Amino acid sequence: MSLNIKSTLVNSEFLQLQEANNFIKAAYKELMTMAYEAKTWVVGTPAVGSVEDFLSIFRSSPQSGMRVECSIESAFLPISPGNLITILMEPSQWPSVLPNIVLEGSSHAPTGVFQWLDDDNSKTFYAMVDVEYHLPSPFVPTRQFRFLRCLKMIPPGVWVIVDLSEDYFPHTPDSPMKNRRRPSGMIIRTHDDSCEVIWIESVEVETCLDQNNIFSTMVNSNLAFCAKRWVSTFLQRLKRNVSSFTNLKIQVDHQAQAIMLKLTDRMEMIFFNCVSEAPSGYRWDIISDQGVRILRDKAVYNSHVLGYNTYVGLTSFRVPAKPLRVFNFLVKRNLELLWPSLLNAKEPEEVIKLVAEDSNCITLHRKVVPQNESTECYEYMLQEASKEEFCSFVISSPITQSDIKAAFSSAMITKYLKPSGFAIMPDGSKGLESDASLVTIAVQQDLDAAENGGAVEAMNNVIIAMIKEINEEGSSLIPRLNKVLVDFLDAVIFTCHERWKNTKSKLGQHQS
Repeated sequence: MSLNIKSTLVNSEFLQLQEANNFIKAAYKELMTMAYEAKTWVVGTPAVGSVEDFLSIFRSSPQSGMRVECSIESAFLPISPGNLITILMEPSQWPSVLPNIVLEGSSHAPTGVFQWLDDDNSKTFYAMVDVEYHLPSPFVPTRQFRFLRCLKMIPPGVWVIVDLSEDYFPHTPDSPMKNRRRPSGMIIRTHDDSCEVIWIESVEVETCLDQNNIFSTMVNSNLAFCAKRWVSTFLQRLKRNVSSFTNLKIQVDHQAQAIMLKLTDRMEMIFFNCVSEAPSGYRWDIISDQGVRILRDKAVYNSHVLGYNTYVGLTSFRVPAKPLRVFNFLVKRNLELLWPSLLNAKEPEEVIKLVAEDSNCITLHRKVVPQNESTECYEYMLQEASKEEFCSFVISSPITQSDIKAAFSSAMITKYLKPSGFAIMPDGSKGLESDASLVTIAVQQDLDAAENGGAVEAMNNVIIAMIKEINEEGSSLIPRLNKVLVDFLDAVIFTCHERWKNTKSKLGQHQS
């Protein structure tokens, strides 16, 4: 520590700074020890001085009403260490990079004595992070954390990111966060053009979910937020980013891939925000939450002019079928179900298909819609289907012809997507081959602006009826699954389609 810093601080602040540095050194040693004891490529533990008293704090029993979740996963990631570190040090990016895990993320420069932390000749960087994690279901509470994140290069080509909850430091104010991040983080080393990582999660969280909650097995067994899930989800996103076209029937330029990814990024963020236990209060009003949650979208402006509000009905339910089977069914039928008017008409044309191996597929379909005897326009449907061990999803949204033109001509990404879809999670430890699935469904409808009560009743009835029928099917679910979902979604989306036709003239004037 420089003499200038020491002379700047009063004696009590200097002691607090020494203590903070010791906590960080101990957290670093604890992280490396966990990696070493897990028989990863870490070959020893660092010498950081006498920090045994601090290590004993990390290894103590959790506070009353809390439990510890700890997991480690090693993997190769097809991303350069520099790009990976950039993402990991910018929490504001996390909701778009990992939308099915991270609901909100932000960071700021450390304040108080943290701003004087030893920077080790500028090889160490610090950020105070606020983050909220979630599962895509209204039945699972979100997890909020506030922690100090430290990035340090150890030998050349190797970096360590160490996290430690703010409330470990005695001089900090009482934290509003119930959950606590024990020494956690990532160890990264260069591997050709990619990197090799050790991801470590160690947290104190509230005691187990009630056994009556259908997500109790996934959450209580540490599958919901384990290190393996973080790595699996991150790897899936990296594969998605290098998707290639297998079908392209409209004229686009070299930016088309990036545009499609940005459109689906926006669609995913809206979908995963609304299906969270804590959807954004800036975007959604919760108008009913009795098993089936009903939201009203605040982003629909001038509802008194357009004559409608947009509502979302959502819930989660258990399906006694493997996630892979449920996913494959929904990929085949989702688009058809969202276009009920096609029952007696020509199917929409697939004009763009963007694929990443066998795990991710983005498509854009269009359908000719006559305006009058001499004028036609297109209706579009954007869809993404993503298959992953811990959380697969199939999401679709209508998108207007003007928004498509704006996207491909000037890279303007619309904010007014209205996604419906499914998130599919395993009810078991075998991933896509687990014996049962946990499915969250969210469906949007446009209803008359003054019909809040009617919207709640209508959407409750149709969703509860579907869940009841699925539960009654039991072991015979699979032969009946198609009929149940088709009947349900046909009813919901046909109503939406009819109301959309009735307001088309108003909407066309508004969009122009």
